[in-house]
Amino acid sequence: MQDFSREVLEGRTFSGERLVGADFSEAELSRVVFEDCDLTGAELTSAVLDTCAFLGCRMERTRLFGSVLRGCKLTGSTFVRAALRPLTVEGGDWSWVSLRGADLRGVGLAGLSLAEADLTEADLSGADLSGADLTRAQLRGVRLRGADLRGARLDGCDVDAVDWREVHLDLAQAVHLARARGAVVDG
Repeated sequence: MQDFSREVLEGRTFSGERLVGADFSEAELSRVVFEDCDLTGAELTSAVLDTCAFLGCRMERTRLFGSVLRGCKLTGSTFVRAALRPLTVEGGDWSWVSLRGADLRGVGLAGLSLAEADLTEADLSGADLSGADLTRAQLRGVRLRGADLRGARLDGCDVDAVDWREVHLDLAQAVHLARARGAVVDG
């Protein structure tokens, strides 16, 4: 097991590496790139990641408990049974990420790009997704009760696959949902 706990890593690239069980807890990572890496069981608890990239990585049972992700890119990465809360996310690009069944209750994801992300069966109850880009995201079975989606882009999403009860929407989204379900909106 590799130990990077409490280290400061800057501008480093990991490509195709098996970082199974690696310890990055309480580390500070800046502009670090992980490309096609296996981070199964990796520990990133209380780590601060600034403009890092996880591209096509496997994150099974990875722990991001209490971590801060600022402007990070997670494009094409897969999360399986990962500990993702509490988590602080400040912008970034999580397009094409797989978060099937992920527990993201109450996590702030405002303004995040989740275009074409797989959120099937994820729990986003109470999450802040305001201004997020959910274009063509997979939302089948997602739990959104109490989530804030005001200003979020929902283009190409299957709106019939979602329980919209108690979800906060803006007026334009409400009209879009009504029209998508066959309503004629006048005025």
